[in-house]
Amino acid sequence: MRQPPNYSRIAVLLWLLITIAIALVVLMVATENERLVAARTIWLGICASLIALPLGSLIAWASRGQGLIPRVLFVCNIVLLFVPMFIHVSSWDAAFGKLGWLTSTKGQVLVPLVSGWTAATWIHGVAAAPYVALILTIGLNLGRRTFEEQALLDTDAAGVFWHITIRRICPLLVAAFVWIVISSAREIAVTDLYQIGTVAEQVYLGYSLGLSSIAGKWTADQLAEAGELNPVITIAVIGWLAVTAFWLFFRLTNFVHQSGTVESSRATKSTAKQNFAGALALILLVAIPVGNVLMRACFFVQPVDGTPTTGYSVTQLFHSVGRSCIDYQNEFVWSFLISLVSSTLILLLASVSAFAAQRSRVGQLVFVGALATCCALPGPYIGTLLAGLLSNVDNETIRWFYNYTIAAPVIANLIFCWPAGALVVWFVFRKIPEDAMESARVDGAGWVTRFTQFGVRANPISLLGCWLITFAFCFGELSASQIVRPAGIDTVPRKMLGDLHAGVNELTAGITILMAIAIVTISLTGWCFLQLNRRVIGR
Repeated sequence: MRQPPNYSRIAVLLWLLITIAIALVVLMVATENERLVAARTIWLGICASLIALPLGSLIAWASRGQGLIPRVLFVCNIVLLFVPMFIHVSSWDAAFGKLGWLTSTKGQVLVPLVSGWTAATWIHGVAAAPYVALILTIGLNLGRRTFEEQALLDTDAAGVFWHITIRRICPLLVAAFVWIVISSAREIAVTDLYQIGTVAEQVYLGYSLGLSSIAGKWTADQLAEAGELNPVITIAVIGWLAVTAFWLFFRLTNFVHQSGTVESSRATKSTAKQNFAGALALILLVAIPVGNVLMRACFFVQPVDGTPTTGYSVTQLFHSVGRSCIDYQNEFVWSFLISLVSSTLILLLASVSAFAAQRSRVGQLVFVGALATCCALPGPYIGTLLAGLLSNVDNETIRWFYNYTIAAPVIANLIFCWPAGALVVWFVFRKIPEDAMESARVDGAGWVTRFTQFGVRANPISLLGCWLITFAFCFGELSASQIVRPAGIDTVPRKMLGDLHAGVNELTAGITILMAIAIVTISLTGWCFLQLNRRVIGR
C-alpha cells in the first residue's frame, strides 16, 4: 500500500533555517515601523488561528460519517468558503457593533460591545474555520482509516492518534495556519472597520491620505507611519509562507492522484458526539450570523404617543431588502460587469496554467510561485501598483481605458481572485487520466490538442462550475479593485464597506441578505456542477 508523503526531518530543518534567515534579514533591513506592521499582521493571523484551527478541526470531524447533521454541516461549510469577508463583518457587527441589536439591549448608543482587536480576531477566526475544515477533510480522507486500523493491531487508540494520525495531518495544519495568516494579511474589510494596522490596512490608509480622504480616528503618528511604510518586506515574509503552504498542499494532491486512496468519509454512521458537535458548529457558523442580520433588518423605530418605540417586524425585513435593491442597483450592475469579465479571464488563464502544471515539474513550480505571489500581495497594494502604473502612462488609449472603463478594476480583481479560481481548476484537471494523456502524446497530439481534448472538451460541466465559483469570488472582491475605480463606477462591496463604518442599520442588513443570497446561490450552483460532472465521468 502506498504510504502518505514523507516530510523528512532534513526538509523541515532546511525550511526552518530559510525561515530564520528571512526573519533575520527583515530585522536588519526593516525600519521599526515596518517591523511593527509585519509583527502586527502575523500576530493577527496567529490569534485568528487560535479560533479557526480548533473550530475547523471540529467541523472536519463532525462532518464525517452518515446522517443529516453531517451532510448539512458539510454543505454549509462548502457554502461558507465563498462568503466574502465584508458579509462576515456585517453579520457579526449587526449583533455587537455600534448599532447592533445586542448592543441596543444593553442601553448603549453608538458604543459597541466588542470592537478593536477582539472583534477582528473573532471575525477572521470564524471566517477561516471553513477553509481549515476543508484542508483537514482532504487529509482525513487519505486512505480513510486503513493506516489507523492496521496500527490498532499493535498499539492502543492514543498511540495511533499520536504516531499515525497527527503525523498525517500535521502538514495540513501547517498549511491551514499559513492560509489563515495570508487571508488576514490581504483583506481590509475587518481591519479597516476596527482600525487594525496590518500591512493591507496601512497601505490602504497611506493611499487614502494621498487622495485627502477621510482618515477616521487614526492618530497623527499612525497616519505618518502609514505614509512612510514600505510593504515589500512584509510581502516577502507572507510570500515565503505562501510558498510553503502551497507546496505542502500540492505534495498531498500528488499523493492523492498517484495512490487513488481518497474514499468517501461517510462509510459509517455518525456518533452522538459528532452530531452534537455538528449541531453546535451549525449554530455558531450559520444560525447566529444569519439571526443577527435578520434581527437587524427587522428592527424599526416608530412613535407611540409621542415616544419613540422600538420593535421588530417581518414587514420591516421586506422593506429593508426592497430599499437596498433600489439604493444599490447601480452598484449591482457594475459589480456584475466587473465580475463577469474578470472571472472569464481568470478561467482562461487558470485553465492554461493548471493544465501546464499537471504535465511538468517546471510548470508546477511556476504555478506554485504564481499562486504564492498573488496571495502574498495585499489587495490595496495591488490597487496602488496598478494606479501608479496606469496613471503615469503617456498613451492616450491606455489612459482612456483607465479613466473611463472597468479595465483597471478587472485587472485588480483578476490578480486578487486568481488563486481561488486556479485552485478549483487545478483539482478538475488533476483527475485527467495519465494513461490517456500519454497515449495521445505518443500518437502525435500536440500540447494544444491535448489541452483542448482532455482539458476543455472532457470537462465542460466542471469548467462551468469553476466559472460560477470564480464569479462568486470576484463578485465579493473588495480590497484591490476599489482603489482603481474610475469616477462614477462603484461596486456593492465598496459601498457596503463605507456604510459599515456607520454601523449596521436596516439598509446595510438588507443588502447583506441580498449579497449573501446571491453569492451562496451562484457558488452552490457551481459546486453542484462540479459534483454532477464527477458523477457523469465517474471520477
